[in-house]
Amino acid sequence: MELYISLSAYGGVSTREALTIFWNAGIRHTELAIGPKPDADTTQAIEDFRQMGMVYRAHHAFVWSDRHYPFNLTQPQDWKYFEHLTDYLASIGITAYSVHGGNFSKTTERAKAYTTFVENVHYLHQLCLARDIVLGVETMYPTSPISSVENLLDNATELAQFCQDFPQIKIVVDLAHLNIWHHKNEVMLNQWLELPLERLLEIHISDNDGRQDIHSRITDNTWWLSQMTNFPKGIPLVIESRLNRLPVSVVQQEYERIADLCYLFGGG
Repeated sequence: MELYISLSAYGGVSTREALTIFWNAGIRHTELAIGPKPDADTTQAIEDFRQMGMVYRAHHAFVWSDRHYPFNLTQPQDWKYFEHLTDYLASIGITAYSVHGGNFSKTTERAKAYTTFVENVHYLHQLCLARDIVLGVETMYPTSPISSVENLLDNATELAQFCQDFPQIKIVVDLAHLNIWHHKNEVMLNQWLELPLERLLEIHISDNDGRQDIHSRITDNTWWLSQMTNFPKGIPLVIESRLNRLPVSVVQQEYERIADLCYLFGGG
């Protein structure tokens, strides 16, 4: 089992500081993500740790320069940016990249937002293919009833439609997001864990209260642990639990604890 930790788990500091914490904690698999503060050293820090042996994946609007560029794939895109981004991924040997489905205003028709999204993800997929990068799209979650926006791919029906529309694009199963899905049950979880191995890119792991995506730490009572015997073997897991500003010793203990839990519950 490859167990990665997301840079989103240690946000609010520079990329170099976060990677230094991970490295000193004995972690050698990191997913580049939103969270670190962009600065002029970001690109060099990523390269320095790559030269030392850090293995990377990348997720959505990850920080990779002195500025952060958020994007929403339900909106028109600056494709020059994505050409530059995918060139960068290829230049440092990253072969796995995943994105969110995006969100849209509740005043916008869902079908229109989905159409824009599939057009954008098709183009992004072509950019990735040309650079030998495997693209994945993440399961999202229902927003609060008082939110002004909704997420795409926040339910089983729409995700199944996407899988049918894009059999060539992989799926990222976020178990914390599934915890927020309405009418959660074990059959639904198994439905996505039983996707053909070639359809899964990675599995994101953290915990929450079933209402908000708060990225809390995994415990012995985390709802999906009992299902780990059904997890597909060989699919990377990515820890997204918040560990901000904790010392190296605690990060190391947490990483090793999750590795032990995964092994104990059948994910090793």
